[in-house]
Amino acid sequence: MRDINSYTLGALVEKAGGATKRYGIIADQFSALKEAAAQALSECDVVIITAGSSASTRDMTAEVIRQLGEPGVLVHGINTRPGKPTILGVCDGKAVIGLPGNPVSALVNGYLFVVPVIEKLLGMLPKPRASVRAMLTVNLPSQAGREDWWPVKLIVNRESSTVTYKAEPIFGKSNLIFTLASADGLLRIHPDATGLSAGEIVEVVLI
Repeated sequence: MRDINSYTLGALVEKAGGATKRYGIIADQFSALKEAAAQALSECDVVIITAGSSASTRDMTAEVIRQLGEPGVLVHGINTRPGKPTILGVCDGKAVIGLPGNPVSALVNGYLFVVPVIEKLLGMLPKPRASVRAMLTVNLPSQAGREDWWPVKLIVNRESSTVTYKAEPIFGKSNLIFTLASADGLLRIHPDATGLSAGEIVEVVLI
């Protein structure tokens, strides 16, 4: 079994100003996960759990968070892609976040939910995310009401004097690490949109 999420999320945490403490890969057993989570809660200011790929594991994570402290799970599932099974909780005054196990899903939702929590705890004003404008190279469909985040590669746009880059989406499942390694940034499709068209000028959040 290989671990990438603790390293990508750890880098994200440290970039935001936090310090990481890793507890390793925990056995797919309720008691083992609860024990490790309880230890992390006592030693850290924020607890992040990245689940396995099975539905049973995600459900176990939610139940662990419910039992860690009050009030427990606040949100179980968000209308985004990737990262729908994300869990947001508070246990005895500390944020506990359950992220999907797929690397792309974990990192995208780390940007969306973990970084703001760290900035808040550090007393920092929310930092504007570094971004660039780019021209989308292909049509991207989306489901109305759902927020989509696409990893994209930036390519120098030699056909325009006003838009420096083209944004080329990287297609692949959220469990494929290469989509992270190849991406320069993330493109957001607003929940009100049903997609974006090739040639549109979009904002790419740099990663």
